[in-house]
Amino acid sequence: MENDNTNKQPEKDKSLENLERMLEKMPEGSRKPILDLINKRKVELGLLKSELKPAGYILKKGRAKPKPRPQTKESMESLRKIADGIGKVPEKSQMTTRDLDVKDEPLKKR
Repeated sequence: MENDNTNKQPEKDKSLENLERMLEKMPEGSRKPILDLINKRKVELGLLKSELKPAGYILKKGRAKPKPRPQTKESMESLRKIADGIGKVPEKSQMTTRDLDVKDEPLKKR
């Protein structure tokens, strides 16, 4: 029975062996990151042996953005016309005279 248990022990990975060697040499306070790495590696090895598909989100590929078309002379001209009209206030050609007092006398100089 004892031989069966020893034969069933999984083969260790080289990176896992290196991490365990590092763990022996380190002081107690700084072992936490190495222990985390060892646990992650054990999980990775377990997943490789189980041949399960990796869990996670499948990223959707975004649509390729169309390349911008070069500006034609017609489009540049239409944009120039639009830009000319921006910020201008149209003036009225006819003035209403009902609010104005009209005198025929010339102005007097002082």
